[in-house]
Amino acid sequence: MKNRLKDVLPMPVVALAKSMLNGYPSLIMSSLSEARRYNKAYAKDTAKGVKQLESRMMYFTHQIEKGLSHKDFRYGFGKRPLQYLAKTLKLYQQRVSNYSDSMPYRSALAALGEYLKRHVDHEDTLNYVRSIFPVTTLEAAQKMDGHEGGSFHFSEQYKKNNASLTFRELSTNRHSIREFSTEPITYDEIKPALELAMRTPSVCNRQPTRVRVILDHTIIAKALKLQGGFNGYAMPPALILLTADNRVFMAPQEHNEGYTDGGLFGMSLLLALEEQGIAACPLNTMFRKGPEEATRKLLNIPPYENLVMYIAVGHFPDRCITCVSHRFQAEDVVTVVR
Repeated sequence: MKNRLKDVLPMPVVALAKSMLNGYPSLIMSSLSEARRYNKAYAKDTAKGVKQLESRMMYFTHQIEKGLSHKDFRYGFGKRPLQYLAKTLKLYQQRVSNYSDSMPYRSALAALGEYLKRHVDHEDTLNYVRSIFPVTTLEAAQKMDGHEGGSFHFSEQYKKNNASLTFRELSTNRHSIREFSTEPITYDEIKPALELAMRTPSVCNRQPTRVRVILDHTIIAKALKLQGGFNGYAMPPALILLTADNRVFMAPQEHNEGYTDGGLFGMSLLLALEEQGIAACPLNTMFRKGPEEATRKLLNIPPYENLVMYIAVGHFPDRCITCVSHRFQAEDVVTVVR
């Protein structure tokens, strides 16, 4: 019956019926359903599930790692993340019998171990750490291998042959860089990477990603102040914003597709920049209403575009320090359906 009606009714009538039945109401119901699922699952402060605890552990570990990777190291940093990390480690130990084998737990200990080593001559800071972590945890942290967490050091020369690396080598050796050379970077230097990223697949080849390359340092400073995750670092020479144009989509169920396609484009661009020997760091654009509205006004972003991500861009400094950011193994995240 449905197909017969489509055949006999005029196209405008069919389009109106589809819009009334599957348009805005369908979008609202889908969004509400997604919100309910997310609210039950995400790693809120009160969450006690193992995966939620692991996520919080990794988040606080990364905050410590970022402090450890600052070129101008600030002794005594990170007291609040350390407090949260101590609380989360304790809960995790209570919930997981083999916690010492867990990658998030071991990464946290490795970062904590480097924190202790960096503060060996700063007794006030060490006393603070001893006051919030059990002795057994601190002893275990001091025995950890630095390859599992903390900071990673390399020189600019390490990146000179990027263009000749295999994909495996390029992916393995890419790290996010937050402190760049003072040498300016031009659009012409960035453009080859953008052109390569244009090969990224997208749904039905509709290519929703839009790119803004920001070179004005005043605008970069304002944008990153609103973004809030780059505090403590010097302004990058360039900032790229990726957005998704919702005008290319054709049905309510596609309302999140722009984030998928934009994320694919972002990863392609990060690897393309790496291949070009250009340093970069992805930054989220998960804003509350106020910062999002201010960002849209600052960068003249129309309402039909969704913010996907920033990428801070510049040349590698002579000496690079970044986060280890240890990864899960494939068997930790893969389910094989046979």
